[in-house]
Amino acid sequence: MQEKKEEKNAVKLEKNSFSKEQIVNSKKYANRKDLLSSLLEDGKKYTFGQVDTIIEKFMKGKVI
Repeated sequence: MQEKKEEKNAVKLEKNSFSKEQIVNSKKYANRKDLLSSLLEDGKKYTFGQVDTIIEKFMKGKVI
């Protein structure tokens, strides 16, 4: 039973994940296009939550 639930979550995550190219070209992140082009990895898929976390961590980073 637990396996089926985990399997459904994995399928749901896959449906809601997007490639770097899709995210960079989306309207939602239009103002962060350059930032995301450098932070996101090619060939990897991300959810909007993951992208928001990546942006947040970068923006809170220390300037040297």
